This record gives sequence, structure tokens and C-alpha cells, in this order.
Amino acid sequence: MSSLAYRLDKQFVYQRTIHATSGDPQDLAVTVDHLTDLIAAQTRQDPDRVRRHVKVELERRADTGELLRWADVFGASLRADRADHYFLPQKDTA
Repeated sequence: MSSLAYRLDKQFVYQRTIHATSGDPQDLAVTVDHLTDLIAAQTRQDPDRVRRHVKVELERRADTGELLRWADVFGASLRADRADHYFLPQKDTA
């Protein structure tokens, strides 16, 4: 899983590029399940094993301010799966 951070960085650059062209804020949404499926397919690893690593890395990035948690953006949710939803902050282009 040493390349997990690199793969996430590439995915986030892709998502920011899509957002720059579409302007749709949903392009900045990040979910553990989506990233798990993507990385497990790329690396041909067990999704359950990959999911743990993805969640830990996203939480680490949320703690450092690289990602925003769902609760930080919208507040508490009654849906338990919202704990696995994050957003890329919009970077200033100016």
C-alpha cells in the first residue's frame, strides 16, 4: 500500500481538473467506497483490505486540513455512511 498516497493524489488532481471544467461542486466529493473500488481494481487487491487503508489515509488528510469531512461542511447527518464522505477543498486559482 506504499503507493496509496500517490494514487489518491492522482485521483484528487483528476477530480479538481473535472471540477475546473464543469464547475459542479459534486466533482469535489470523495467517498471511501468509490476510492476503495478504484484502488482495489488498479492494484488487484482485496477491497476489504484496501478499504481500511483508504479510510485511515483520508482521516489523516482530514486531520491535516487537506480534506473536509461531511460533518464539517453540512453538519451532523442521520445517515451513518456520511462518516465515509469527504470533500476536496476548492483551491484558489488566483
